Amino acid sequence: MNSAAGFRQGTDRRGRQGASLVELLAAMTAASAVMATSMGLVHRSFSFESRSRGILSDERTALRLARQFRADVHEGATATGGSADAPGGVLLCLESPGRRITYRQESTGLVRLTEMITGKAARENYSFSRPVEWSATQEGRLVSLSGSTAVEAAKQPPLSVEVVAALPHRRSEPQEVSHDSCPGSRSAAR
Repeated sequence: MNSAAGFRQGTDRRGRQGASLVELLAAMTAASAVMATSMGLVHRSFSFESRSRGILSDERTALRLARQFRADVHEGATATGGSADAPGGVLLCLESPGRRITYRQESTGLVRLTEMITGKAARENYSFSRPVEWSATQEGRLVSLSGSTAVEAAKQPPLSVEVVAALPHRRSEPQEVSHDSCPGSRSAAR
């Protein structure tokens, strides 16, 4: 009489009806398998979302860096390069009338330091979700800043950033920047 509830109709000697122990175990096993599979999928989706967020953050940081670097080079009068291995990790120093901009590699990423003649200073960090090795070069008026990650066994794609900008044309030759003005720098001209 209880067939509408989905139980097998069966009677024993006393006339009771219900599901057998084997049927209950089968239903619990099937429910456990569905829950375990769904938990695995939820875990995968969370880890994928986390990796995607890191990659998207790296792309935003790279675009912000590229925009600022191009603006700095276009406003600069001279450029001197350094080395990430030099004391202070100075990669590049751009000087224009009234200010000096220094790009440095630090353990947290790339740092842009601005020093004004008025004595004001600013610091801007460009942090990435994984370590990036940076280099700066200059060929004629072209100044480039390049960074890349090591090839990892992780599931993240390698990160590679290269920004190239040209120093503006000047009618008179720009003055050579002294090495003392940018600590740890050397001439970037080749």
